[in-house]
Amino acid sequence: MVRILIFGSRSFVGYGLAATLERNGHQVNLFSRGREGKEDDVIYGDYLHVGENPYFSAEYDAVINLAILKDQSTEDNLQYIHSLVDFCKSHKVQKLIHFSSIMVYDYQAAVVDENTPAETQSVTRKRGYGEIKVAVDEYLLAVRDSLPFELVLVRPGYVLADNRPCPFIMNLPSGIHVIKGDKRSKQPIVRREDIHRALLAIINKEQNEPVYHFFPSDGMTKYRYAKQTAGGMILTMPKWLFERIPYVLAKLHLISWALYSRFEGMYIYTEFHSEQTERALNIHFTSI
Repeated sequence: MVRILIFGSRSFVGYGLAATLERNGHQVNLFSRGREGKEDDVIYGDYLHVGENPYFSAEYDAVINLAILKDQSTEDNLQYIHSLVDFCKSHKVQKLIHFSSIMVYDYQAAVVDENTPAETQSVTRKRGYGEIKVAVDEYLLAVRDSLPFELVLVRPGYVLADNRPCPFIMNLPSGIHVIKGDKRSKQPIVRREDIHRALLAIINKEQNEPVYHFFPSDGMTKYRYAKQTAGGMILTMPKWLFERIPYVLAKLHLISWALYSRFEGMYIYTEFHSEQTERALNIHFTSI
């Protein structure tokens, strides 16, 4: 039995994870934002001060961090991660599994695998969610060698389950669908149940790889995914209009580079690979 603490268990990704871990014989505590206290296996409090919360158990074997403070700044998120690292040290944690994102990679990268360097704050044009993920990964990678526990970075594609809408498909009347990008644009997708199986494998694995990719290596394009799942008529958004013109506007300082990066992210042609993860965890990811 492994004692596990999950931060962000109420997130879309975390839904059902505790039950999966418990079915496999592990003891699970959850942390959620709220007035400081504890009810059953759920501990409540402030993410920015997790190290000061007295309701945690003295020790945990593993911590899974699914949390991101979406409504707060990059600096707040870095403060949370600093607090989380200190928490793991003081609670004798052996393994910290941090849920990152493929958004930490350069949109223009030709090939991305588990060994590809992530962007840094000094070069990224991303803002909001993307910038937070870049900044947190940069900090964790900087302190990795000094940590007294194993740090595992998980970088998934976009997570789908149940009836969650696909972010790059806009549905119009009469069976018409518009994808945010062109026929070559890519957005790796991963099923939530596959994420839970992979996290269980990481928990059970004695020695992990430093980075895992959670998505299939099938070269799935947005257009092909829409054809397979939505059907009907699939329309695309031409790159010259929705990426090249915004680039010129940014160069002329008529729009911000942060705004341009949102258009740039619609036209990712990167070859994304996860074979190393699938071999290490003995798991196979599928898009559909």
